[in-house]
Amino acid sequence: MKNLLYAFLALLMLYFGLQNITITGDQMQTVFVLSWLCLAIFVIGGNFAQYLYRPKRTASARQVKAYKESLQRKKQRQTMR
Repeated sequence: MKNLLYAFLALLMLYFGLQNITITGDQMQTVFVLSWLCLAIFVIGGNFAQYLYRPKRTASARQVKAYKESLQRKKQRQTMR
């Protein structure tokens, strides 16, 4: 969840920062601005990718036991019919 927060925070900073950035200017200023914009996009994309492709949580032992018990009860009800 914190990766999603970081991504939105970076988007917010980029939104407010773009209002003060001018791409037109001398060549060094343009290269600097474009490199920082590229870095910001990588940071935002990395945080969203981490949020989307995070490993799934494993089920706890209690959840597995309850699931197995429910399957056994279901099988018992089906055999009684």
